[in-house]
Amino acid sequence: MAAKKMAIVASKATLDMAYAPLVIGATAATLDADVRIFFAFGGLNILHREKNRNLPPPQGMEELPQLANNVGWAGIPEMLQMCKDAGVKLIACSATMKMLGYKEEDLIEGVEVADADRFVEFALEADSTLFI
Repeated sequence: MAAKKMAIVASKATLDMAYAPLVIGATAATLDADVRIFFAFGGLNILHREKNRNLPPPQGMEELPQLANNVGWAGIPEMLQMCKDAGVKLIACSATMKMLGYKEEDLIEGVEVADADRFVEFALEADSTLFI
């Protein structure tokens, strides 16, 4: 039986919106799903080498970094590594990179850069698609 496919779009970069696609993606991959996360607009900061270390908490939840630390959650850089180790494909939107002036070397290692159409081809075949 072919692996289930999960497509996730990450378009925001507050701390909660970074944890959500990474936790869901890593979990699905450990359950043998083929997972691809497409990072566009603000979500591209999740892949940025420097910016992903200090993503802001959502308004009204300023204590989220401490709460995450209290329950032993890894930081975003470590979560990204967990995703890669689990086989999640991390895809940066090439159009957003151009718009924001990002270069491939601004991103963490192991990220694929692609146009939206390439991700959409996968998403159209996916068993589930999430927009976070």
